[in-house]
Amino acid sequence: MPQTESCPILITANNETIPVEDYLIGVLAGEMPASFHLEALKAQAIAARTYVLKQTDYGAKPILTTTAHQVYNDQNLREQKWQTTFAENEQKLTEAVRQTANQILTYNDELITAMFHASSYQQTESAKNYSGNSIPYLTSTTSPEQLDAEKTHYTYEELNKKLQQKFSKAQFQNAKIQRNDSQRIEQIKIGKKTWSGREFRTLLNLKSSNFTWSATANGITLTTYGYGHGVGMSQYGANAMAHNGSAAKQILAHYYPNTTLETIKYCKK
Repeated sequence: MPQTESCPILITANNETIPVEDYLIGVLAGEMPASFHLEALKAQAIAARTYVLKQTDYGAKPILTTTAHQVYNDQNLREQKWQTTFAENEQKLTEAVRQTANQILTYNDELITAMFHASSYQQTESAKNYSGNSIPYLTSTTSPEQLDAEKTHYTYEELNKKLQQKFSKAQFQNAKIQRNDSQRIEQIKIGKKTWSGREFRTLLNLKSSNFTWSATANGITLTTYGYGHGVGMSQYGANAMAHNGSAAKQILAHYYPNTTLETIKYCKK
């Protein structure tokens, strides 16, 4: 990793080029509720800084401002979203970025792939289960958030339409579900068709691949737990840890084990 004298790192987002620390305020606004505990916001700031520097090669390439990379809200959007609480929220997020200035996460002296998601419902997913690739700092771990499950009911006709199939009621009721070690759906088989949990989640636009499948007389009720791919830091879990007394450093060590939190001044020339 380059370690030189301090110099500005500029990030290109939404065709706008801004200093990385200003960009991070917009990421915090887009990725976490401003009402979250300051220590959770600080953990998010460090993860987001690590992510953007790795994704953009220290600002050499632009970054998307959607969930494909990191959600970013520019100042105009923040003002529209927060209105009367803009000044208060802006100050809080700015403080989270300021208190973590120049802090990044590394593994073997390289920036980590700092994946994060909204909530895991008590257990995060491993990179191996998600993508097939084992990453030492993206393993499954406990997550303390307590969120309500989301129930969705589909008639058999609606499910066939979404899945682009013609399964019978009996085939739906005899679906075979296999779970992995984090309790997410590894695969689901209906009739002679098999999907991975990720594929099925996408087809039905579910919040996560952690769901139960319950057959009724006129359809299937799915109960979904958590929100997001489940890999890396859970944002709601980070907030719960912060309220239980954990500092940002402890939160990051929990969700990204085997990593090193560094405070350096650096840039890519």
